[in-house]
Amino acid sequence: MDKHASHHEIAPGVFLERMGLFFDDVTVGDTYEHRPGKTFSAEESVQHTLRALDQSPALTDAHFHAQSSNGALPINPLHVLAVVTGMMTKTFSKIVANLAWQDVKFHDTVRAGETVYAESTVLEKRPSKSRPGQGIIRVRTTARAQDGRVVCTFERQILIYGTGQGSYAAAGY
Repeated sequence: MDKHASHHEIAPGVFLERMGLFFDDVTVGDTYEHRPGKTFSAEESVQHTLRALDQSPALTDAHFHAQSSNGALPINPLHVLAVVTGMMTKTFSKIVANLAWQDVKFHDTVRAGETVYAESTVLEKRPSKSRPGQGIIRVRTTARAQDGRVVCTFERQILIYGTGQGSYAAAGY
């Protein structure tokens, strides 16, 4: 079976959708695009910023930015980080635990109305020493705005199930 196939045949002419990669499917050096992209709105960014109890006018008040060149409200960088992490979930959905974020950098501002795309490259992979059937991967993720500007980068270590591990077979995927 192709490790990147979206469906696999479970009976003649019957296909089961496959979501995400198991530890065994991941190869150091592979790069995965996380699609679709995400278009950010001012309203959602303000809502998430206020929910986090941040009342900074720079992130919540459109009038504060009315004098800027395009007047578009900047998107809260932590909201961008959360969304990009969520974008990774479809690819790396067999996650047991998030072990670490490292070297998180916000390179440029995302503004309301911009679309962000992300991709991750597998940097390291090793079986877990304490959890048989699971492994640790380290990925470097880069998020770019629609014009190609790099807006955010980070590394993430993830504990991920090996093939046939976890509750996926019992759940039907």
